[in-house]
Amino acid sequence: MFSAAAVAGRFWTSRPVLRCAVVAASLCMLGASGAVRAEPASAPRDFSGWRGGIGITFGTPSRDLADVTEMGYEIVWGGEDRRAVKALGVSVFRYWNSIVETSLKGSGYDFSQMADKEEAARLAFDAWMERSYGVKGLSKYADVRYYPQGSYGDVYGSMDLSSENDLVKAVMAGYLRGFERDGITRGGIGLDNAGKVPREFLEALTRQLNARGLGIAANGCPDEYLAYIDFFGNEGFPFSLNYARQAREKGLRGILGEFTMQHLSGGELDAYLKSKLFNGIVFFGYTNGGTAAGARYSGYCSRPDVYHHQRWVLRERVPVSRALRRAGCQADPAAKLASAATPGPRTAPADAPAGVSVNALGQVKEVKRREAGLDRITGRSAETAPRIVRYGHDVAGGVYLFVDSGQPETVACEAAKLGVTADTVVFDEFAGRVLDARLAADTLTFQTLAGPSVVQLAAPPTVAKNILARTAEGLRLQLTQRALDRELGTAFPRKAWSRFCQAGKWDVAAARTGKGSLALTGGTFTGPMPKWKYFNRQGVAQFVSLNQTAPEPVAARAFSKAQDVAASEACVLDTPAARRRHFDAREGRTYCLHLYLDYQDGEWPEVHTVSFTPGTHDWEEKAVRVEPTRPVKTALVLLEFHQPQGAAWFDDVSLTSGDGSEHNLLAAPGFEQEDAAATKAQTLAAGYEQQLQTLIESVDAAAGSANPAGALASLAKKVDALAASVTGPALAAYFPRELRDLDDARTKLTRCARLLSARE
Repeated sequence: MFSAAAVAGRFWTSRPVLRCAVVAASLCMLGASGAVRAEPASAPRDFSGWRGGIGITFGTPSRDLADVTEMGYEIVWGGEDRRAVKALGVSVFRYWNSIVETSLKGSGYDFSQMADKEEAARLAFDAWMERSYGVKGLSKYADVRYYPQGSYGDVYGSMDLSSENDLVKAVMAGYLRGFERDGITRGGIGLDNAGKVPREFLEALTRQLNARGLGIAANGCPDEYLAYIDFFGNEGFPFSLNYARQAREKGLRGILGEFTMQHLSGGELDAYLKSKLFNGIVFFGYTNGGTAAGARYSGYCSRPDVYHHQRWVLRERVPVSRALRRAGCQADPAAKLASAATPGPRTAPADAPAGVSVNALGQVKEVKRREAGLDRITGRSAETAPRIVRYGHDVAGGVYLFVDSGQPETVACEAAKLGVTADTVVFDEFAGRVLDARLAADTLTFQTLAGPSVVQLAAPPTVAKNILARTAEGLRLQLTQRALDRELGTAFPRKAWSRFCQAGKWDVAAARTGKGSLALTGGTFTGPMPKWKYFNRQGVAQFVSLNQTAPEPVAARAFSKAQDVAASEACVLDTPAARRRHFDAREGRTYCLHLYLDYQDGEWPEVHTVSFTPGTHDWEEKAVRVEPTRPVKTALVLLEFHQPQGAAWFDDVSLTSGDGSEHNLLAAPGFEQEDAAATKAQTLAAGYEQQLQTLIESVDAAAGSANPAGALASLAKKVDALAASVTGPALAAYFPRELRDLDDARTKLTRCARLLSARE
């Protein structure tokens, strides 16, 4: 570890040598080159900390998103609770900006009344920097000016990073101390507005961070700086697949990341992950709010109406992505595409820009672009050449082929190189089925069902064992999440309700029945500048798996009382355009109950809304009843209060499926501080986790056995028994993620049984 003194003394010594091997290794590790290149014998460490999952921008994901581990979360741009960093191995890129935008008035200082605004700006900059880094007078090392048209404040300061000065020493020492204090071993510094950062600074930063196993993220930089960057991220969908390939050819060592500024439906996210995640372009849940300031009311961590409906996609795709990363990219794919031998009229791609704009001040521009279509979301165009990338050494342990194409492809594999035998099957990981294949003249040939696709080549027992290994890993993550929840104090009954936009209050002073309710308040606020005006937007949501096998009625009900609510406008979310407006809304007058029904067909869930009465009134009941025409997979109940003034209280919320005689499917429906069912669930926790650990050990044993088929029936019984231990006492609502994991385990066991029985 480096002390502050060591950092100061060695900050500008020696320049790193960027070897060709570094570039070649990163190309293979991420499968990013049109012609796959050889990987050196000793590949450099990937300093991005990416292991095949997703990232989240801003917020504190471990506290803001219930059961975030099931979503494949492993990188954050911003901050994270140090306990989650340790438990989950989160890769943390702490935001740093060489361009400071602050205000004349801040915490502990106020220079807004000074007549000399330039001097006031300098003093405000000094005060802000002293509070941030503990050093006085740092404005002498920056270009500081009064800038009333700024986006985030009226003081603008651009740091001088071209030499060893007190400001540079303070910045570096502060960050390194923070990494050491918080136990951060993955991630590094995320440079915002890096368009004018000097090369000397990047070289020094690279040395200091890489020595700790950390790296550099940036949201914009010229091509010649790519070799210093471990994680190149930006807002929107700036990175096409062609750009990703070119960036790695120009020296990018790690991953690309997209802070998506358009919330995606399940189908859109699925298409995104299949094309981009498997190309090392990582999804970062961010905002639909227009610019970074919009994250206050539309940030990913505060939008359960988005992320809850993406869980099922992430649960399916991320484990496969992680399996490929663990298997390891191979230099020689030992396979080729038939389309490569008969090229069509595809033209060579022009140099594809990153879509990252930097202004004259070196700031990366924040622009709310027009709504992106599927081509931009996936980054794939007619000019994107198809290719194939191999992960894994040979079929004895399982070979994964990523067929990177937008259409079905005929694939010819070199059987001898891959160790293909007569019992080798081709298993489509996305479709969950075996493909027809033919082995002849030392060539294994098959056709994919769709593009892009991931297939596994191995004998059926090996495919099954790899699926079982992933099943055990998912169950282990559940144990990890439960342990982390205890450490963070995340527990039912409060865990049942996810924060929507800004959180409300569990109020013990008002109740329709029982001893509590949810209190939500209106208000009018601005961000750092008046143009960010917004009305207070609060609410909560609860996500429930229905898993209907046939269509049955679904009904939601809630009671609410109000005080001084000016208006309650109709909220109709029946089109994608209407949903986009709802995501972005800053000045709304909504007071309602939403019921979202998801069929997991890739489309946005249906939204059924009923509004409460404005004004001042006592408790009134509102209800929504839907008669679906097909089986519903999941439902979400959301209470929304988006108002410039007034207050509302909610109580006795319910969700039922069927003829209405069934029990309430929601946990903590009355927002009671003392919840009998939550207490009962807690008494079962230790026994449940012991049974879960036994199940994991049994799945691991099957994954390591020569004959996994013999264990499948016993494993299925253990899964059913574990589920019954919480559903029997009517506690399903208090074990939602746990039951999703067990449902997933059942599906995988059935898949393995089908695979192995077909072999017999």
